[in-house]
Amino acid sequence: MDTRWWLALGGVVLLAFVAALVDGRGRLGPRRPAGPGGRGRKPRAGPAAPRPRPGEIWRTSLPDGSEPLFLVLAVRTDGARLARLTPEPTAFPVLPEDAAAGPAYLEPEILAEAGLGRLLTRCGEVDPDTWERVRHLAD
Repeated sequence: MDTRWWLALGGVVLLAFVAALVDGRGRLGPRRPAGPGGRGRKPRAGPAAPRPRPGEIWRTSLPDGSEPLFLVLAVRTDGARLARLTPEPTAFPVLPEDAAAGPAYLEPEILAEAGLGRLLTRCGEVDPDTWERVRHLAD
C-alpha cells in the first residue's frame, strides 16, 4: 500500500496550520513597538490637542471663513455633533452676559456634524442645569 500521499497531505495541513497561526497572531491586539531602528510609529510632534467633551463650547471654523460658537452635543472618533450658538436672545440661554465670549443662546433647530479638526478653541462649558435641558439634542 502506497502511503506517500498521507505524508503530502500531512505537510499541507501543517503549512495551513502555521499560516493560520501567523495570520491570527498578526490580527490579535496591538503590536509592541519596535526597538531602535525598527519600524515603529513615529511620535507626534508637539502636545496633543485637547479633545472636546459634550457640554463644552468651542469656536469652529466654517468654510465661509466665519468662526461661530457651537455647543458640543456628542463626540465620536470621526467628528462631533454640534448645536449653533447665537448672540440673539432665544429661549435657551447658554452663556451669561458676563461670559468672556459674550452672551450666547442655543439655536436648537441648527444642528451640525463637523470633523474634530474644525474645532479651533475651547471657550467654556455650560452649567449642569443648562446641559440637562439641552442634552436630549445629542440623540
